Amino acid sequence: MAAAAPSPAPALSPKVVVATSPKAAGDRKVVVPVVPADEAAQSEMHVLAVDDSSVDRAVIAKILRSSKYRVTTVESATRALELLCLGLVPNVNMIITDYWMPGMTGYELLKRVKESSQLKEIPVVIMSSENVPNRINRCLEEGAEDFLLKPVRPSDVSRLCSRIR
Repeated sequence: MAAAAPSPAPALSPKVVVATSPKAAGDRKVVVPVVPADEAAQSEMHVLAVDDSSVDRAVIAKILRSSKYRVTTVESATRALELLCLGLVPNVNMIITDYWMPGMTGYELLKRVKESSQLKEIPVVIMSSENVPNRINRCLEEGAEDFLLKPVRPSDVSRLCSRIR
């Protein structure tokens, strides 16, 4: 007599994992929703933080990460532009950059981003430790979404939330 083919296991939604809890009496099954990595990355806002100061990069990254943003940090505007243009930092929802950096300034980065057909929709926020009104106005006139004074504080994050697309 031929053995019957085993019946296929019930199909599970890709967003659900059924696990057996070893501690539970009778090995009860626990249903745990799982968000695939690609969907999690899409729902998490990604910020590119640019600053030549490692301390300032660490501060802004910590503040943004504590507010559940995914953060990529780079040490120069030139490197940020290179990564963006090559597509090595995908799905950037906002750029936050220091104004004054060696090589290329944050202002120059802002201008390059806004001149680029592939990058111009990314909001750019400028940071500076210097409160210079004509500098602030010039950045806003060139398309900066906001201008923050350093040190950036957690309260500034709420302002940034409305700027991210």
